[in-house]
Amino acid sequence: MKIKKINNLRFLILLVILIVTSILLIKFYTISGSFLKPKVVFALSAGKSTGNYLNLLRNWFDDLLHFNDLRQKIKNIQIENITLINKQQDFKKLQQENLLLKESLQIKNETGWSLEMAEIVLKDSSGLTGSFWINKGTKSELKKGMNVINKDKVLIGRIIECFDNYCRGESIFRPETKISVEDLRSSVLAVAEIDSKGNFRLRLVPYDSDIAIGDTLVTSAENSNFLKGLLIAKVQKIDSSFEMSAMKEFILEPLLNYIQVSSVLIIKDIAPNL
Repeated sequence: MKIKKINNLRFLILLVILIVTSILLIKFYTISGSFLKPKVVFALSAGKSTGNYLNLLRNWFDDLLHFNDLRQKIKNIQIENITLINKQQDFKKLQQENLLLKESLQIKNETGWSLEMAEIVLKDSSGLTGSFWINKGTKSELKKGMNVINKDKVLIGRIIECFDNYCRGESIFRPETKISVEDLRSSVLAVAEIDSKGNFRLRLVPYDSDIAIGDTLVTSAENSNFLKGLLIAKVQKIDSSFEMSAMKEFILEPLLNYIQVSSVLIIKDIAPNL
């Protein structure tokens, strides 16, 4: 009987301990839940950030390993760009050649001249010599003395010497060049020449001659080096220092832009007296 009471007491003590322990565990869970949850989220977030860093590191190594490949791709793109630029330049050049061909056919129909297209490959832009070189020569039946013009029939100069594949020309801007000209409006004859400063002047004009500002001047039949009817210049203004003299002088505006000219036409079948 006594043993039974002792066992019952032990059971009650164990039951009480179990209940108290359960209550304490439940309370501890309730209190610590709000503390543990942020820690778990932080751990997960930290894991995610670490994963991002690993991805970035992997990408960096990939870029490093593929650097040569990327460099080659960039080089290929640059080559493609250069190729496209060259094709564009070739297309522009072809357009210019087609335009020049069209203009040359029109000039041929008007004058009956046989024309050869060429390109100026070198010129003295300083104007000290007035020389230029074209990429056609005796193989294209070019000869010394032939006149060189642009698509608008503006006189550029004449051929001085020829070789197989190129010729040297002399422009109208060569120092001391003198050209007999005619006023298209009034048919007055005079001489256009380059002065010491490189300016075009109209000289040997009688005071009572009918020449007005804005008149166009062309080569006259009196020239020994240039064909008749080629455009030269426009009358820009009168030189005031000659107003009271028996002869007048005018400042001229050349119709040729020598710096920009590149494509030319050579009149082949007529060579003036040399």
